[in-house]
Amino acid sequence: MKIKRKNLLAKWAFKLHGWLGLLAGLFFLFYGITGSLLMFRGDLDRYFNAELHELKPIGKAIGADSIYRNLVRTHPNLKKIVLHDFPINRYDSYEFMAYKNEQELTENYLYYICVDPYSGKILREGSYSGLQPSFFRWLYSLHYSLQLGRPGKLFSGVIGLVMLLSLLTGLVVYRKHFWDALRFRAGLNFKNSRTAVSSLHRIIGVWAMLFTALLFFTGFWMDKEHFSPSSWKINPPIKNILVGVNIDSLVSRSKKLIKGFEPIAVNIPTTPGIPVQVRGHMPSSGNFLYRGKASGFFFDQDSGKLLKTTIIEKELFAARFEAWVYQLHIGAFGGNLLRWFYVLLGLLPGFLSITGGILWLKRKKRSS
Repeated sequence: MKIKRKNLLAKWAFKLHGWLGLLAGLFFLFYGITGSLLMFRGDLDRYFNAELHELKPIGKAIGADSIYRNLVRTHPNLKKIVLHDFPINRYDSYEFMAYKNEQELTENYLYYICVDPYSGKILREGSYSGLQPSFFRWLYSLHYSLQLGRPGKLFSGVIGLVMLLSLLTGLVVYRKHFWDALRFRAGLNFKNSRTAVSSLHRIIGVWAMLFTALLFFTGFWMDKEHFSPSSWKINPPIKNILVGVNIDSLVSRSKKLIKGFEPIAVNIPTTPGIPVQVRGHMPSSGNFLYRGKASGFFFDQDSGKLLKTTIIEKELFAARFEAWVYQLHIGAFGGNLLRWFYVLLGLLPGFLSITGGILWLKRKKRSS
């Protein structure tokens, strides 16, 4: 009886594994290709838009504060505005990201603005929903939301769960070969096309399983809020305000509060009562999973009083876990070698779905 139950479980797992591979294979390939391109988004964006980063310095830079104030006046109904990228040298531009207060569920809320730090002139701006003027920002939203707003993010989260289920059923199907593949004891079999595809699928599948599960779990986790009905609420239009503190002075103060602090971005509220947050990297955050802008300082938006200092490794587990999830998903903590490693393994889910679908169809054809 136990043997029959095991065989029945394996049979149903194989059938479910095949259907999942066929139904979701194209999406897995899609997320792998778009995610791989996004690994080099910053470098590619600078290469193809050199005119935004090779400016001619004229006079003295006017600073981020006056630019921010002008942007809030000319771009109404914002949830917040973020100084997303500081100029890396005297020839570079500021990049601000405006978070629009969506009035439709499918509206793209991300809007970027590149500004000349000497003249204050907007060099380029646009929504992440358009191919022009920025392909890589469009690609970013395509990867995370299919350019469908909140429904797209929910769908991406569901796909993440489907992929995890596919991996679990694959583990059941190939459980006898799992340890052999991990110990390099399961060789390739090229007796015929079926055995060649089967052995290749099994070996690559086992080694890619943990990394693939990591990518899709972290992708799901980053979109988990859209499984809650409260996240689908449409807010009324916002009348934006200007903060009372000077943004440039807050950035300067942040560098002095903790020696070695590296400011990376500034979150600036557009409604009363919300602190200004200078985000960046603390010198004490040596762990690769704490790199980036997970730490920082919170300041009162009117008085500039320091309200809170956040050092990510000293935060509660929930905050640290969110930082781990983000870093593990984007792979921006180990240089180009790690990024190429992510590209290679990120494409494997699509490959496994295709080879798995071929195997399932061939077996189905033989049994009919």
